[in-house]
Amino acid sequence: MKETSMTQDDDNVDNRNGSKFICGVVEGFYGRPWSTEQRKLLFTWMKKMSLTTYMYAPKDDCNHRAYWREPYSVEEAENLTSLIEVAKENNITFVYAISPGLDISFSSAKDVQFLKRKLEQVATFGCNAFALLFDDIDPELSEIDKSAFQSSAHAQASITNEVFEHLGQPEFFFCPTEYCTARAIPTLTSSGYLNTIGSKLLPPINIMWTGSKVVSKHIVIQEIEEVTAVIRRPPVIWDNIHANDYDPRRIYLGPYDGRSPEIIPYLRGVMTNPNCEFEANYIALHTMGQWNKSNAKGVKKDIITENRLSPVASDIKLETETDTEEGLLSLDTRYQPKLALRVAIKDWLEEFKIERKSQKIVTSSKPLIQELAQVPLIPTTPIVTPPVPVPPCSDTIPTDAPLTASTLPIENVSFLQPVTTALVNSLVDPSPSSSDTESEVSSTHDLEPMECLPSPVPGINSKDKEEQNLHKNPSLDSLMQVEVGLENKCDNVETSTSHENELVTKDDLELLISLFYLPFEYGTHATQMLNDLSWLRSNAFVVANSKEKGNDPELAEWMEKSKKFQVNVARINKLFDALNKIPNQSIMYYFFVYLWDLVGVLQSCNAYVQWLGLGHVPYVSVCPIPGPASWSCKEYRDAFSGGQLEPWCFRGGIQGEFQRLLPISGAHDLFYIRAPEQILKSYYRYRPYKLADESALYDICLKTCDDGVDGTEVFPDYPLLIGDRLIGSLVTLSPEYCFVVEDREGVCGYAVAALDTKDLQKKSEMSWIPAMCQKYPKSDKVGELTPAEELIISFHGKQRFVPEDVYIRFPSVIRLDVFPSRVVDPAMPKRLLACALAALKTSGSVGVHVELNVGDKCMADFYRMLGFFVLPQQASTDDVIYLGRLL
Repeated sequence: MKETSMTQDDDNVDNRNGSKFICGVVEGFYGRPWSTEQRKLLFTWMKKMSLTTYMYAPKDDCNHRAYWREPYSVEEAENLTSLIEVAKENNITFVYAISPGLDISFSSAKDVQFLKRKLEQVATFGCNAFALLFDDIDPELSEIDKSAFQSSAHAQASITNEVFEHLGQPEFFFCPTEYCTARAIPTLTSSGYLNTIGSKLLPPINIMWTGSKVVSKHIVIQEIEEVTAVIRRPPVIWDNIHANDYDPRRIYLGPYDGRSPEIIPYLRGVMTNPNCEFEANYIALHTMGQWNKSNAKGVKKDIITENRLSPVASDIKLETETDTEEGLLSLDTRYQPKLALRVAIKDWLEEFKIERKSQKIVTSSKPLIQELAQVPLIPTTPIVTPPVPVPPCSDTIPTDAPLTASTLPIENVSFLQPVTTALVNSLVDPSPSSSDTESEVSSTHDLEPMECLPSPVPGINSKDKEEQNLHKNPSLDSLMQVEVGLENKCDNVETSTSHENELVTKDDLELLISLFYLPFEYGTHATQMLNDLSWLRSNAFVVANSKEKGNDPELAEWMEKSKKFQVNVARINKLFDALNKIPNQSIMYYFFVYLWDLVGVLQSCNAYVQWLGLGHVPYVSVCPIPGPASWSCKEYRDAFSGGQLEPWCFRGGIQGEFQRLLPISGAHDLFYIRAPEQILKSYYRYRPYKLADESALYDICLKTCDDGVDGTEVFPDYPLLIGDRLIGSLVTLSPEYCFVVEDREGVCGYAVAALDTKDLQKKSEMSWIPAMCQKYPKSDKVGELTPAEELIISFHGKQRFVPEDVYIRFPSVIRLDVFPSRVVDPAMPKRLLACALAALKTSGSVGVHVELNVGDKCMADFYRMLGFFVLPQQASTDDVIYLGRLL
């Protein structure tokens, strides 16, 4: 590698083994497609990165898959033509792909004609490369097609060959239904489907292949040779290593890895299907370009010079040698992922200085937990089991269970047809007044089709049109953009003046990439933080056991790791702040939801670490802390990094890993919240309660005591009275289970709790109630009492005890209040509650309850939003209700 930035390389050899090597991008993911302007920007990137081919195949673009029969309107045609022209200007081959497999009738002359007509129309736009995709469909033929074809392989090969020849044998691609070894039935070599495709499909047609899995950790020569023998030609790799459409909480910024450049001469090409989030793909494409150029002549393994370092040895050398540019460039020229990453980071930093804007964040009206239950998955191996809906990242793995696909937290979804999002039209800009995705789709389909072909399809009448419309699949509610929280439309993509002051540094980007690395690997910084949190949790007994000791080396080690973890959390907070200030706000729009999610989870983890460091809980409670399989389990880590399981078996990304290390396996719903509808420039901090916080908590209690609103006028003469009644005993007698949340103005909420309600009540009767009776003497007033006087009398009368049926299932008690005006992030109350529940669960609690007045309707709804439910109790009264939730 003789460069520190990617430029068009005149020495890059296109002719490898006598044929053009295809290397580029396939926009083939589920979710909101990229916009026209983003694709044009992509072509300029690709030119700089020596990538040569782009395939237009967005799954949820309405005209690509669901409505494949419909011709393009005039406006759509103009935009598609402009895309093709810009691709040519940048020396990019534009491949137009279509996916008719959901509902095509292979034996129908009309459907075949529809397909030909659609591709003929695109050819008139200047496109001279095409693809037919039959992935993620039902492999069984319809009854009508079974009478005409021996199998789906015969049907697909027949129609592909016919279309290929009809178009004049252009450059052509085909994606089979069995597109990886894991999906081959029964095996790769004995698959009747693949052997038929290989023998029947015309030799010039390229066949796409994802590797051993849908998302393959490694792609090796032996595997390529095996598939080449079956399909009778070298494959074109459809590489999902950076695809993230199967998990709304994961995004991949690591380098192109797990594929040695030595595989290049054994392939016809490689096309990466990257992240749904456009701006997140710079590193993936940049490093892939470097990978492509590292073996530009297609040198085979057996004649590669032996004096080169192995990739592993090169990475070790990179860690030990100088970080200067000269030091890096003096190393071996074989492709090294870590070196390629450093080169790419240097160029990516320049993108951060470019002023590019993006439209507002779009979210769905449904709660995020409901939306996440519908997240589209890339199909698993063809073993259909009854669907068991489980929230993503839910910990349902027994600690002693073997880690297999059946025991990991994966949602079972039919492999025949993955769940899709609402359809969109990425070739037509949405109407500014339209906020409903489905209305956008319908409005685009009201456009008049473009009749650019010399003759209409024979036999089409109104009845046929109605029949054709039956093939349209109703779109589901929009989901993917809730996960990414964005509308994929960048405006003003042209470069403007760069800012001299770097808000984001190389170290910042290395940290960001480490957090969102690759499907089977987290970066160095992220891995270290996971290891530290796991160790701190497992060794928390050291703090409790050494609380009264002096110089204890074990305690010192624990405290040192705790400090290190908290410093790393602060670094990520600083990164969040820096990204909010960069000129290229399009980048932040695409990363905001992921960072917002991660920062929120880490703040809860940070509060938990601080709480463990206080040593409040007894030794027996914190050692060991039980929980399902997580990063603290070696078998789990090995299964995650091994590559034998698809990455969607490990849901939630780095956020999910940290989340699973908190001991609240029954309360993970608290981490699935609809993202804010606008980018937040700051975040909340959660921490254990301190004595100095008491006045702030009393103020919050007063200003939220009237069913969530200010009660200052209700208690004008006794501003502390309501605090003494509702939270005083908790913060005084049970401070170890109290937490606060802070924004930039200070404390804005609290969650105060006690582990054992009966124990708290006994202590309260012994000390707190007598103190309150002395503080608030009983009035001799006769007649109508003020609310303050009624509360004072309650201290002097018989105290109410928690009903037995409530206590048995929900022994802990909690009270949570926040300033409504300062809740700009809907996740804040849930994450605050998670802090308190983690502490209670660590000490052995199985459930928590809250006591409310019957008239507190708003507060009851608030707790329901936090996962509580109203409890029917034997000792129910007319003025009190109890709500509870299990841990």
